[in-house]
Amino acid sequence: MQRARTEEAKDERRQALLSAALDEFFEKGFAATRMDDVARRAHLSKGALYLYFDSKDALFQGLVESLATPNLEIVEQITQQAATLKEALRGIRLFAPNLIRQTELPRLMKVLIGDSQMFPDLVQTYRRELIDRVLSMIASLLKRANDSGEASIAHPELTARLVMAPIVLSALWQAVFNQKSEADVNLDQLFEIHEQMLLNALRIEAAS
Repeated sequence: MQRARTEEAKDERRQALLSAALDEFFEKGFAATRMDDVARRAHLSKGALYLYFDSKDALFQGLVESLATPNLEIVEQITQQAATLKEALRGIRLFAPNLIRQTELPRLMKVLIGDSQMFPDLVQTYRRELIDRVLSMIASLLKRANDSGEASIAHPELTARLVMAPIVLSALWQAVFNQKSEADVNLDQLFEIHEQMLLNALRIEAAS
């Protein structure tokens, strides 16, 4: 097998390996997956795999980085560029269905939960690089709204968890129960209801 020479070819090979790793982790679990399995699914040699990732931990870390970073950037744009909390909540509501339906984050979450006791260091990595960062962005948004008088929020850090809770639950539902769309949920309507509940609870006048 020829070695990838251009940066584009290297990126494509790296992405193929990450995709194969996620499929293996999701189907077999992190503990049961072997590096051989990942290489075979990606139609690459084991040697080629080790040129990019020297362990399963490195593969998982690569998945966290490749899946989390672009979505974190979108959340950051929503929370920082919105003029008001109401506008930001609407942005999150509109983004959340795509996050669940069109990204692999729900499957990665399922892998994490299924084998969390087997690799605690990776669990902490996922928490620090994804969960904590999102919660921090939301908490900062809520604190600004409280300080400006737009909303009444006594505990921004805890309230941030309530903002994100239905998104996390829906992602897990998608990964665990809805692989063939037999347990589909109307996510657009669900998050619209959640947005309205937040507006009411935080004493923000809803848009007409």
